[in-house]
Amino acid sequence: MRVFAIPILRNRWAYYCHSNAPASSRLTQAVDWSSKKWEQLGAAEPTTWKRKLYDRGNNLMNQLDYQEWFLKNVPTKEDMVASPEKVHVYHASLTSSFQVQKDLEQLLIEREPYHKKYMYYSAYWVPIACTFVIVPVIPNIPLAYNLFRLYSHYKAYKGAQHLRALDLDYTPSPDLDRLLGSQTYVTDDQVTLPREVEKRFSESSKPNIQDLLQQNIPGVLDLEKITQLSHHFESPGMDVELQRARYQILAQIAKKRFAQQ
Repeated sequence: MRVFAIPILRNRWAYYCHSNAPASSRLTQAVDWSSKKWEQLGAAEPTTWKRKLYDRGNNLMNQLDYQEWFLKNVPTKEDMVASPEKVHVYHASLTSSFQVQKDLEQLLIEREPYHKKYMYYSAYWVPIACTFVIVPVIPNIPLAYNLFRLYSHYKAYKGAQHLRALDLDYTPSPDLDRLLGSQTYVTDDQVTLPREVEKRFSESSKPNIQDLLQQNIPGVLDLEKITQLSHHFESPGMDVELQRARYQILAQIAKKRFAQQ
């Protein structure tokens, strides 16, 4: 088990937890089975309701906070045969160990009670969502969503709880420095977003800017670098998680700059 702090901007980074711990709890095994069934929907023809449901569901999941996805990837204490004595948190020398430690500790302090609270909220809605079964052939979307959010908050809560209990060793990574050596960075207030982003905010209060931000932007972690990192550390999930974090961080910057103009 290891954690990576990958810089998206000079002063903004995303965490990713890589673990090969096998799923031992029945709950995790059940969710893994459900995930495989969900991915099968993505293999359906684009015009079918199964594929449309899959695409909309994926768009919804991509809107969930990238920090929640990070915590969900942290294996729970119950899922591990034995908790590691020490977990390395690897970061580029662009950021100091002190900065990363301060940021991660603050994140865990805030997120543990947050996800615990909304875990209970989601549980309260499950019985109500069960009443939405009208036609047996049609999936109960409200129930599926509430169960997903319940599990998501549970995993994030347990992940934050587990990380806080572990001995974390913050270590600069020569591999990260080498892979990111040619990457240039700016801070969040220095980044120059595509002009079309501002235009779309002037036309709509909730514009779709995903296509504009999912391209290389000077001073922001390149998309090709994300793929290289994922391949080097042999972690396919890192590609998806870092792209999601990158988009959300840039979208937050765009909203802060242009939403109230």
